Amino acid sequence: MGTELVSTLSIYNVIRRALGCMDSKLLLHGEITGYIFYNMLKADGNYTDTELAEYTLIGMLHDIGLLKTGYKGDIVNCEITNVWAHSIYGYLFLKYLSPVDDMAEIVLYHHLPYQLYPHIKSRRLKETDFLALADKMDVFMRMEGHGMEKDYFARQVNVRFSSRAMETFQAAQAKFNFMEKMKTDAYQQELGSLFGRVHLSEKKKKGFLEMLVYAIDFRSQQTVIHTMSTKTFALSIGRLVGVSKEELQMLYYGALLHDIGKIVIPLSILEAPRRLTDEEMRIMRAHVVITDKILRGVLDDQIVNIASKHHEKLDGTGYPLGLAAADLSQLERIAAVADILSALYGKRSYKDSFSADKIQGILVTDAAKGKICRRVVQVVIDNFDVIIRDYEKERNETMERYMEINEQYENIYERFKGFDM
Repeated sequence: MGTELVSTLSIYNVIRRALGCMDSKLLLHGEITGYIFYNMLKADGNYTDTELAEYTLIGMLHDIGLLKTGYKGDIVNCEITNVWAHSIYGYLFLKYLSPVDDMAEIVLYHHLPYQLYPHIKSRRLKETDFLALADKMDVFMRMEGHGMEKDYFARQVNVRFSSRAMETFQAAQAKFNFMEKMKTDAYQQELGSLFGRVHLSEKKKKGFLEMLVYAIDFRSQQTVIHTMSTKTFALSIGRLVGVSKEELQMLYYGALLHDIGKIVIPLSILEAPRRLTDEEMRIMRAHVVITDKILRGVLDDQIVNIASKHHEKLDGTGYPLGLAAADLSQLERIAAVADILSALYGKRSYKDSFSADKIQGILVTDAAKGKICRRVVQVVIDNFDVIIRDYEKERNETMERYMEINEQYENIYERFKGFDM
């Protein structure tokens, strides 16, 4: 990885794997749409590699809003019915939870017919037009049951898509022959090459991962708060323990992604209004293995270990591997304590937040039993008020964004009803 702890290519691959674990159809549709979009922008000739990479990621995530709308795996149906819901949620995720908020409108309007563009104001209408065509091209070329007639695109020029978009698509195909690459994994290699030569800023890389995690977790308000609090607690403890700057970065990524495997856990289990049954707990515990599967070989092993070992115990009674003290690094121990602190302090569907005295008592007891690190726990006890204060500030900001997304959704949806044709 050179001097980069996490590369732009790694971010791309984490997104790919996470979406693939959740729904392979959603991954493929996003990736192919993003690839067509990328080729059209490349043929247009007015974009840097960094801009191409960012737009490709947006194309790849253009249907991320489906995660908020009860998506059941039928992409074609989502493309032809109630298209505003996932478009609006996708836009709001990008606007409030990503580092490319200024580009978010292309997702908001990607189902809006071109002939209605005069009724909206946006600086990204060309890109919106291109993405809309790329989206429909993938549906037309790959998916059965779309109901689109063979002359669909010829009839929709300057109705759903502009003549410029169609001409750019044709120019891209003539120049790059990209549709042939879509028949094999050659298109994936080309995208990998793009992300491999682009160096997004650390802020943007973190932003894309946070957006992915939060978009998935926004199925459950409790889950997104847990992810955020575990990350915040881990960083606070790491600073107090005195880990290095690079180790703090590792803690950030490991804690942020520690529950990404929950993308495949049913919401009925994530939000069960009671303690889980033995079978439900078995399913829930699988999230750690899935987290490792998504991250291993893509991110630095130390980051992956922080994420995938947060349920291991020093006495060997944890899961999934039953590791012991000798197998667990300082950073992994910090993440484990941060995860427990988050679970105790946070509300669940079956419990309220515990009091400060009860939380500290549980941590001290577990440390005395040799389950979690005594040194880390002592740092938490000695600095409990400071750690909680820092967390409360970030939680309030996150919840404000969450409420803003819900409020904005209702307002935008009402406006979009006027576009129904």
